[in-house]
Amino acid sequence: MDDSDRLSALQKALAERLGTQRYELWLGPHTSLAYDDGKLTIGCPSKFECQWLRSRLQSTLLESCQQIWGDGVSVHFKVCRKRRKTKQQSQPDSPQQPLFPELGTDQREQTSPPSRPRRQPRRRPGLKSSFANFVVGPSNELAHRLAQSVAEQPGHYGPLLLFGPPGVGKTHLCYAMLQQLRQSEARLHAIRITAEQFTGEFLAALDRRALPSFRQKYRSVDVLLIDDIQFLIGKRATIDELLHTIDTLHDRGRQVVLTCDRSPGDLQKTSVELVSRVSGGLSIPMEVPEFQTRHGIVRQLATRLKVSLDEPVIELIAAQVAGSARQLAGAINRLVATSMAHKSAITVDMARATLAEFVQQNTPSVRLADIQKAVCEVFGVEASSLKSQRKTRSITEPRMLAMWLARKYTRAALGEIGEYFGRRSHSTVVSAQKKIEKLVSENAEISVADRPCQVDEAIRQVESVLRSA
Repeated sequence: MDDSDRLSALQKALAERLGTQRYELWLGPHTSLAYDDGKLTIGCPSKFECQWLRSRLQSTLLESCQQIWGDGVSVHFKVCRKRRKTKQQSQPDSPQQPLFPELGTDQREQTSPPSRPRRQPRRRPGLKSSFANFVVGPSNELAHRLAQSVAEQPGHYGPLLLFGPPGVGKTHLCYAMLQQLRQSEARLHAIRITAEQFTGEFLAALDRRALPSFRQKYRSVDVLLIDDIQFLIGKRATIDELLHTIDTLHDRGRQVVLTCDRSPGDLQKTSVELVSRVSGGLSIPMEVPEFQTRHGIVRQLATRLKVSLDEPVIELIAAQVAGSARQLAGAINRLVATSMAHKSAITVDMARATLAEFVQQNTPSVRLADIQKAVCEVFGVEASSLKSQRKTRSITEPRMLAMWLARKYTRAALGEIGEYFGRRSHSTVVSAQKKIEKLVSENAEISVADRPCQVDEAIRQVESVLRSA
């Protein structure tokens, strides 16, 4: 049997081991498999997906390969930028739309139940958000593909949690799933609601003694999408009600989709039971868009707002405003207002001056003390230990991460950072930065509060504390 036959056997074995649905989702046409001289290489569309698959499938792939090639085989991952086109992407006449719905939209959407005749839905602002007008990039590619899979075959993946900072597209994907479910031939019954609305309706049902009708409404759906579950912090009774709702829908083979502005690790503070339910499904992070994605967002926003922007101005906005789509929209609005006030065109020079002021006003100032406090809170260490000469792993890892974050979020010089974190040399700061970058690229684990944790998850936890400070 030659290598091509063995690769086919490997694909078949993985499909049987993972299940057809999960195999297609994780190792379908968007990835490539190649074997050469004892090395199996998995080609992925993005660096993030390489890390994601490595953390979840490394052992499974290695065991399956060893059954076919023997003990000498190794598994490697590499970025292969070529991606398959979705139906929406392959249609040249698809209209270009903004990435996110307008703020202040109606926050709940519900499809018609199967027993009612199909009616043309009213156009609401939230339904402008579809898969076709979602700008896909490395920061959200996996979440986008999973959301599409859930919309096409709801109920196959358990609860789906999309988490990340505000403005990265979580609500957009919820509306996109809702829209596709509404347009499907199956005529599925789906509801999209915020956690705040769910809480309000639950308390109102308690007050009116109408819990049976409340439970019938949310436990009889095919798909339930709930935004911003971090709102449930401290609301024990509502959390318990939601847990029973999730369990009921899961037992019926129905789909639950949740969004949150913090990671599952941070949700432990809200409810261990809720994190347990989420861990039975899929938890997918969504990051702040990188330059490539921001560039596409700016172009779409300009089209929607009917603002004429030259390519150099679009590139300048994408480069200078390293934030969410909402911040990019704010930057464009600032440019338009400045242009109108001065009765002048939006040139590169004008945009550079205006954006410098905009970024300064809209970027929170992060100090070395803020980073130290956030790292100490997440890792459970004292500030004095972070600045000490101790070289145990429980101290050196958070210290290196603090230095890395200081380089990312502050303009402090190398010497200033080294002095702050225990009178260390600037070369120590450079070394710490390189070590953290290496750990991130390898998707390695570090110890957080005496528990193993992937380094990118630890970074997200510290950044979450920084945002909430």
